Amino acid sequence: MLTESTPIPRVSPKSREYVNRVLDYGFHNCSSPGMLARLEKEFAARFGQRFGIAVANGTATMHAALMAYDIGAGDEVIVPAYTVFSTAAAVLHANAIPVVADVDPDTWTIDIEDVRCKVTPRTKAIIPVSICGLSPDMDPILELAAQHNMLVIEDNAQCFLGYYKGRVVGSMGHFASFSFQASKHMTCGDGGILICSDEELATRARKAAVLGYSTLTAEPGQTAIPEELRCNPTFQRHTSVGWNYRLPEIAAAVALGELERIEELVQMRQTCAAFFSEVIDACDWLIPQKTPEDYIHSYWTYAVRITRDDVDWAALRRKFIELGGDGFYGAYLPVHREPVFSNLSDHVRTHPECYPHFDGRLPDYRNVSCPIWEEIQPRIVMLKTNYFDVNVARQQAEALAQTIDFFS
Repeated sequence: MLTESTPIPRVSPKSREYVNRVLDYGFHNCSSPGMLARLEKEFAARFGQRFGIAVANGTATMHAALMAYDIGAGDEVIVPAYTVFSTAAAVLHANAIPVVADVDPDTWTIDIEDVRCKVTPRTKAIIPVSICGLSPDMDPILELAAQHNMLVIEDNAQCFLGYYKGRVVGSMGHFASFSFQASKHMTCGDGGILICSDEELATRARKAAVLGYSTLTAEPGQTAIPEELRCNPTFQRHTSVGWNYRLPEIAAAVALGELERIEELVQMRQTCAAFFSEVIDACDWLIPQKTPEDYIHSYWTYAVRITRDDVDWAALRRKFIELGGDGFYGAYLPVHREPVFSNLSDHVRTHPECYPHFDGRLPDYRNVSCPIWEEIQPRIVMLKTNYFDVNVARQQAEALAQTIDFFS
């Protein structure tokens, strides 16, 4: 926990230095100052994997991973009810079917028992999400996946330097996906990285993310074909289907600088959460997301559940802001309750010729039920932790305390 009152910068001096190196070097098609290669290598190593593939965002990461495992039409991928739409969107982009599993009532991460109920012969992957910065219970997930030959993609967009039973989050699945979007622990404005240790899978993911170029490997920094090959009119560039998900070198430079201070960034979030926790501990009607004893939470957000029926979510937020709070967020709708899914179900039913890969397979998501998360979700408060000054974080906790006193 940080105790110093000096604010930390939103963008590190190293990031600025690395950006200037890129600008001084200039932009070239087949050469660079190596920021992307350094980011991929150092990020993978920091999170317990061998290979990194940096891409444009944390949705492209998961799509590339699904493509690397040949997941497509007719396949099913299990995702949790509590997640950002991106998790399910990557499945749809692969022409596969998102199957939604409920959450644990205390940790709000994916419930392994409901996952077991959702596995079918068509299930090819599971994407457990480290929601709010907390790892799911990974051991039974990995065991079940091994039994059914399923791919495991850790969606860790909200979890940097979280730990599960002594293992850093990101080191356990076949793939792990991280986001560099602006709200995340470390950012370069937007972007993401996919990490893994299987060289063949990493190579296939790289090709899926970079236009299927024939010469690409898992080695760091590869995003183009060497000029001596590319200039030849008979050279066959594209040997597999791939998309253009490349992360620009200048964005990689920013991300590299932020990676080099990732411990400080995570500690700042954990400090904010500790201030909130001191306040919440004295309140019997706000129940925080449970962190099991052998887990370390990285607190992308500090989330609590309102248990009093007479405390309205919107009224609580208004009073918090009135007393100096910075506001807070509600939890996302259960992913299967987002209108996109009911609309998609209707489109498939009325225009099956446009969706032959979904016809007869895609469920009507209005009939999907995840009762635990559906009951909890409207009462969730997600408090911000992205402050860069200990004093500001402390002030937010004081505003929360005053808000609780008002409703108590």
